[in-house]
Amino acid sequence: MQMTPATRISLVAVAATIFLSLVSASQTYLSMLDHGHSFVRLFVWQFGCWGPWAIAAPWLVRASGRFSIPRLVLVGVLLTVVQIVVAAQITVWLHPYEPVVRYSYPQALQLLWPVRIVLDPLTYGLLIVGGKAFAAYERANRLALRESQLEAEVTKARLDALSLEIQPHFLFNTLISIAALIRMHDNRGALSMLVGLSDLMRSTLDRTGGQVAPLGDEVALVHRYVDIQRARFGDRLDVSYRIDRACESMDVPTFLLQPLVENAMRHGLSGDGQTCHVEIGAAVNNGDGLRLWVSDDGRGLPPGFDLQQHAGTGLRNTSSRINRLYGPAARLTVRNNIPAGTTVEVTLPGTSVRELVGEPV
Repeated sequence: MQMTPATRISLVAVAATIFLSLVSASQTYLSMLDHGHSFVRLFVWQFGCWGPWAIAAPWLVRASGRFSIPRLVLVGVLLTVVQIVVAAQITVWLHPYEPVVRYSYPQALQLLWPVRIVLDPLTYGLLIVGGKAFAAYERANRLALRESQLEAEVTKARLDALSLEIQPHFLFNTLISIAALIRMHDNRGALSMLVGLSDLMRSTLDRTGGQVAPLGDEVALVHRYVDIQRARFGDRLDVSYRIDRACESMDVPTFLLQPLVENAMRHGLSGDGQTCHVEIGAAVNNGDGLRLWVSDDGRGLPPGFDLQQHAGTGLRNTSSRINRLYGPAARLTVRNNIPAGTTVEVTLPGTSVRELVGEPV
């Protein structure tokens, strides 16, 4: 079973306390060997004096990454005072220098404070420095883990996007449409459709591999996909774009729109021969965020639809990616339209995700 960070910190603190107690007790015992002191009593006394720092260590290491400097100074002063008071009381209880001398509480305070007023702030400072280093280490580990997860997901997204366009039935139907145009001696149309298919496949394969891309690039990729679908379905497919020009330079996750558009067409092109109307839109949201939507007038969602349970791979993967990139500030929602159809909406915050994932701005 893997230990938690708090457990590891506690074990290190206890080990350090035992070591310091052994060193201090040994030094005192050996320097006063003829005084008749008990080594065990000296060790327990030193352990009791250092023990409060071991108890406070897990909390201090965690808090050091969150507290401001004035607050850290105030906490350090309070802990030092408490430490001296506790150490004096432990001295009265244990009388570590018996049989030579016994101390009252005021005498114990007078004995300890000149030493502890130096050692305790030093110990506190070491814990704070260690806490800062531990916080930086944990943050680096979290960023590395998130980056590896995002790299795996963007690779999967690239493969998913490619499969959406060259999956066997799509490629077969496209080639059949090209063959039909050739038989009709529409060589210009056949060539245009073939070039469009080639451009789409090349665009999908040539993406740079980053986590984000300008919305304008994503819309251009969708245009190529829509052009091929229009050549296949003709008047049965009507796609409109409502892209605010102010949004085109804003960063979005790569391959964000394409699975949403493919999903809308798959559900909107029913077998009744009716025209499928698809709207692709983008607008600035709350000043600096972004709202994207893909809407169709198809058959809509089934009763009791749940995104995590009933959605296809494209929607689930898109939802997972934006959550990992932006956290709870981003969301993907799916709802029925009135009187028919479905709208998938993605809301992204204005946060620069390039900075979060370490990509050049």
